[in-house]
Amino acid sequence: MNKNEFSDELRLAFTKNGVAEFATDEICDRLYELYRIFSEVSSYMNLTAIRDEKGVIYKHFTDCVMSARLFPQGASVLDVGSGGGMPALPLKIVRPDLTVTALDATAKKVDYITDTASKLGIEVRGMCGRAEELGTDKKLRESYDVVTARAVAELRILSEWCIPFIKQGGKFIALKGKRGADELSDAERAIKTLGCQVTAIDTTPLTLDDGTLNERTIIVCDKISHTAGTYPRSNAQIQKKPL
Repeated sequence: MNKNEFSDELRLAFTKNGVAEFATDEICDRLYELYRIFSEVSSYMNLTAIRDEKGVIYKHFTDCVMSARLFPQGASVLDVGSGGGMPALPLKIVRPDLTVTALDATAKKVDYITDTASKLGIEVRGMCGRAEELGTDKKLRESYDVVTARAVAELRILSEWCIPFIKQGGKFIALKGKRGADELSDAERAIKTLGCQVTAIDTTPLTLDDGTLNERTIIVCDKISHTAGTYPRSNAQIQKKPL
């Protein structure tokens, strides 16, 4: 696709999925540039298995943007396990008011995210490390308004990685697939133990270019109390005995 064709398909995807207000000329231009860089880097770095244009437009960009309204105005956001920069990069493009930090354990991916953001004329901060280790850092612990994660881990495990970073009064926004509701049922104890309560569950499916529906679940939790200092535990403990 050339730039115009890409923008037309992106506008169609956003319209089909109820986020047409984000399909401005400026956003379309930036997302096209993001796709171009993403495609080039994916040829030598394992950013994602989805690389075709429509796949990226629908399964990555549109899917990320469908959560964009949930973030409070001007919030500081941490994207845990950002990988190929999803949702960090699209989120910052459509919500420039947000302060976005991308956390990943792979330095090359963090460098890709920050370099790409610079090329796009936006700022996304990068942080390299493991969430369960950084979550014990007094400077980072309970310092973000919102923590989000997409396609990273099962929700019981993900909760212990993410919730310690969230300020009291902040939000945990987990972007999950078709097993989201089942994972939530298993994770309710963990979420409560870590100081959050579930406040919203959005199961609106993602409509693809051929009209088929991809099941997806967005789980929103409010941080109502401080996370106990015993969390997060070591990753070995988290994996062996999830809360």
